[in-house]
Amino acid sequence: MMDYEVIKPWEYVIAGVAREYHKKFDMVDGDDIKQACYEWFLAHPNKVESWVILGKKEMKNLIYRSLRNEALDYCQRWKAKGGGYEVVDLFYYTPEMVEAVLPTVLRGTSEVPASILNLGKTSRPSVLAEGGNFATSVAEVSSGYDKLIDEDRAILLLRFGLNYEFDEVKKELDLNTDDAARQRVRRAVKRLVVAIGGFKPFEDQEYIPTEEE
Repeated sequence: MMDYEVIKPWEYVIAGVAREYHKKFDMVDGDDIKQACYEWFLAHPNKVESWVILGKKEMKNLIYRSLRNEALDYCQRWKAKGGGYEVVDLFYYTPEMVEAVLPTVLRGTSEVPASILNLGKTSRPSVLAEGGNFATSVAEVSSGYDKLIDEDRAILLLRFGLNYEFDEVKKELDLNTDDAARQRVRRAVKRLVVAIGGFKPFEDQEYIPTEEE
């Protein structure tokens, strides 16, 4: 059992994470998300204790990341239970997958692109190309694209809709270098991944001190 005094300094982080994920999963009660975050502390006393030596700033970053993943996991389990499916059925997009789907979304074509079939660089087609998964991915990426700010939509349209090279994106956006254009595109793609569910959370493992420690 963890001393509440250890948790108390991080209540504002718990509250912030609960608000963030209640907005994303409004069917889940915010207080329930808070409770899940409190339970994370109780389940990981050794981890929290080991982070103290890192300093408050780094400790805050680690706790915030862990609580966000705990909240996401809780909300997805709650949503899965309500929807009658298993959490293991959840699908997480990668930037590579989103980039492969974007040309179809932005150009309005229906053919599965070769980049989808070649994802993973194996002889086996990508899961996105199987059955109705590609059509579902197009719908989800399209929905996420509509949620982005105008600037991000414009950048993605240039790169994946009009097939601009990075030097052309640079000129269109009046940037200094091709690398600056590449970074802008990369950030827009990452924000699109977040808009359609976010990256796959890391698996949180409890820290077990060695005998020497």
